[in-house]
Amino acid sequence: MDHLPTKLDFEGAHNFRDMGGYPLEGGRRVRTGRLFRSDHLGRLTDADQQLLDDISLRTVIDLRRQEERDEVLDRVDNPEVEQLWLPVSAEAADVVTLRRSLERGEMGPEEAVEFLRIANRQFVEVFSTVFGDFLHLLLEEHRYPLVFHCSAGKDRVGFAAAMTLFALGADEETVMHDYLATNHITANYVDGLVDGVTEAPVPGMDINGEALRKLMQVERDYLGGALALMHERHGSVVGFIEEALDFGADKRASLAGLLSE
Repeated sequence: MDHLPTKLDFEGAHNFRDMGGYPLEGGRRVRTGRLFRSDHLGRLTDADQQLLDDISLRTVIDLRRQEERDEVLDRVDNPEVEQLWLPVSAEAADVVTLRRSLERGEMGPEEAVEFLRIANRQFVEVFSTVFGDFLHLLLEEHRYPLVFHCSAGKDRVGFAAAMTLFALGADEETVMHDYLATNHITANYVDGLVDGVTEAPVPGMDINGEALRKLMQVERDYLGGALALMHERHGSVVGFIEEALDFGADKRASLAGLLSE
């Protein structure tokens, strides 16, 4: 697939992108300008506020834990934008917790990878109700245009985006393509983070640069492990969406009416 999602040129967000354009069954595509995914919005600038207005944003869904919100609260200045909190409290996907483990020198690349594999299994086993609530919010037409985000915009958001695309009728290749696009979109940002900790280490911290890179990227088997668990427990991904997320065929058709063309 040649399509890469359209990244919006925010100064304070590095993974804010339009989910429009992806192919769906029946020759349809995801509509552009309706649904966006992102990293956190806590460092948006004045210019970024104008960009939010330019896309006519109406709703923000924040998937972070309370501890993450306490550290960096979203900055969305327009009071007409509704900000909803839908926490996915998986410690294995909490960038703040993982960063502190990194700073203490407690995490290498292998530990980082295993943390994220565990997180994706937890999304299926522990947090299906939250992701079900997320899909049901997407059925409310007045909420669009809408952006959903976590801290880095890759794990919890990556899973939520995958469930959305599957519910709309995307195939696994398309879903995985969107999931892995994070690595391309944030490559320069991640390179800068890794270069910073390796070339100018902070006194008192022992951060493994390669572990940091692993934490800030995604791998096929993170989401792939979650999909395999859905097949094991529910027979298929659609079975998981129907049974665990309470999102049957009628709701999927309604979602397609809002988000596809």
